[in-house]
Amino acid sequence: MPITTQESHNGSSSNPSDSLLTSEESKIKPLTVFVHWSESRAFDSDTEYDFADFETKALAVAKTNLLGGYDKTKVTVKFDNGHEHECRLDLGCGGNDHGFAEHCLSTLNYYHIHKGETDKRWLHDKLHQQLITLIKTYALDYTLVDLGRMQIKQVEAQAKAEEAEKEAGKQKEREKVWREHQQAEEAFQEALEVPSWAKGVIVATLTDYDAETSEPYAGEFHTKTLKTIILAWSKHNRHLFSEMRKASLNYSETQFLNDKEKSVEHRERFSMGEGYYLTDTKYLRYGWKIKKISFYRTENKARYVPLGEMAIPE
Repeated sequence: MPITTQESHNGSSSNPSDSLLTSEESKIKPLTVFVHWSESRAFDSDTEYDFADFETKALAVAKTNLLGGYDKTKVTVKFDNGHEHECRLDLGCGGNDHGFAEHCLSTLNYYHIHKGETDKRWLHDKLHQQLITLIKTYALDYTLVDLGRMQIKQVEAQAKAEEAEKEAGKQKEREKVWREHQQAEEAFQEALEVPSWAKGVIVATLTDYDAETSEPYAGEFHTKTLKTIILAWSKHNRHLFSEMRKASLNYSETQFLNDKEKSVEHRERFSMGEGYYLTDTKYLRYGWKIKKISFYRTENKARYVPLGEMAIPE
């Protein structure tokens, strides 16, 4: 994650970038890391750690935060010349930090990649320039950073593979359930006796929110059907709410829809609409719905009738 000028760095010089050189001989070495607080239980608040130990723990914490998660951790890194660097680390995979050295290297990389972009003028303000100059004086082992990044990539790849395998298993199970549903529906339709005079069927469905397949953050809301009730045969192709209300009386749980004050008539005649249907007053995407299905062909009427519980009076 790119570092902002909010980070603080305390040293004996009023202008550290003037007093600290970047030659290997004069680079300053981090000794300890004081953890002010952390969202990770791996660290104790108000506790000082050896720098190498902290980096090892930080990498381990980052590995546990897959798919974009991270643990915010506020630290002060103390160097061998008395200089202190205070910052917040976001320990996690997916482009987050996995230690102080990696945090610093990401800052330098971000600066060199984006310093020429006009919409990132903050990279050139005085405080950030001092920060970049300071980081260049830190004696950090970037070889270990590269090794840590390789490990992060490995755990990310493993997590993605496991997620893909898990999703494939779910998809396989969904396909199995769908095939079983189709087979049961075909058997139901083959045994069904549709009156010769029938030109449609009135069906009630009870649906609910499907949390397993929905993606609310992406705006995808899916439903699952809990019940399908075959209420009545119809002698015509007209979509009459009076007929739907009468059919609702054939099943105990839908009888309330016969009351106009407890139900809503929907007329969705636009291209993406669902046509004419009757629902309870609280219906948005889920709940009871009654709709007529017309038989557009007379040779196999049963194939229009969905698998469900028969509630048609004999």
